[in-house]
Amino acid sequence: MKLKSILTILALSFITMSVSAQKFVDAATLNVCGQTLKSESKPFSRFDPTKHPLPNKHVVQMSTYSTGMYVMFSTDSKNITAKWKWLKRGISNNMTPILQRGLDLYIEKDGKWFFVGVGRPSGNQEKCESTWKLAKNMPEGTKKCMLYLPAWCEITELQLGVDENSSIGPIESPYRYKVLTHGSSVTHGASASRPGMTYTARMSRYTGFDFINFGFSGECKLQPEFAKIIAETEADAYMFDAFSNPSAKEIRERLEPFIKTITEAHPDKPFIFLQTHMREDTLFDEKWLSFNLERRATVRELMPQMEKKYKNVYFLNAENITSSDYDGTVDGAHPTDLGFDNFIKTYLPRVKKILKKYGIK
Repeated sequence: MKLKSILTILALSFITMSVSAQKFVDAATLNVCGQTLKSESKPFSRFDPTKHPLPNKHVVQMSTYSTGMYVMFSTDSKNITAKWKWLKRGISNNMTPILQRGLDLYIEKDGKWFFVGVGRPSGNQEKCESTWKLAKNMPEGTKKCMLYLPAWCEITELQLGVDENSSIGPIESPYRYKVLTHGSSVTHGASASRPGMTYTARMSRYTGFDFINFGFSGECKLQPEFAKIIAETEADAYMFDAFSNPSAKEIRERLEPFIKTITEAHPDKPFIFLQTHMREDTLFDEKWLSFNLERRATVRELMPQMEKKYKNVYFLNAENITSSDYDGTVDGAHPTDLGFDNFIKTYLPRVKKILKKYGIK
């Protein structure tokens, strides 16, 4: 037998031995977490939009996204693969495809969650499905896994593959408390590099509290429809990035009715409002600068009044929220991972201090 043929046979044998056959399970049979309101008909959506009046069609669409959701499971497999499908949507020019339509796997080690790998979506926009190995060649033993779902699309199917002779099953969420977090595209996740790097996901891992992502890109404007959903949603605390989308006029008109609705529904829970960050693209645009300064000034004027009038309402004002050198965003408005890092350092210690007053620690 020729040497070339022998080498080919040996190479094929090595590949066969190193790649185990896999079995796939429906991720919906595991523990799917992070929904705002549980939906049996849409296991990978934040809530069922048909059951709630919503401001517009764009909000209806975003309510079906898997933003902030994650799947908890354990497995003793050495390899983990994912197959998933999503509904077609446009490509955003300021986000990675992994954030929009990809997956993000973390595994617990020594009591901490560590990034392991991503599920990269197919480059074929017409296909809207992908298969990707999230982890491979892992050591023996059972691993606790947390798989973040895409931030900007609706998942219609998700299957997880493990080695044929291994086990996989649901496990409980590691988080002790629920903090519903309502906000703009910044809360929604733009423009983190991947789903596990949004500020809500990172705050959850840093604290052990579940910061539920109720962000709606471009549409968080203190609308009464959102106030009603929040009023219907049970949580241990509520946090708001509520001033990044509305104008100063809208804030004046809508802020108090919004606060009245949510505080009456949850009279003993904390409501933490964050000042909107100063846009980095205002430095040489005087009109845009004026708009943003007026909005921030309106918030600084009104929120102290709300703190005095409504029990358990808090306002956290801050400067240089995403960066002090104008290098914290991808497009002048949406934070990069660096910008989110500064956002978290700015707000999280103050948020934790407030939550501690309510036994959330």
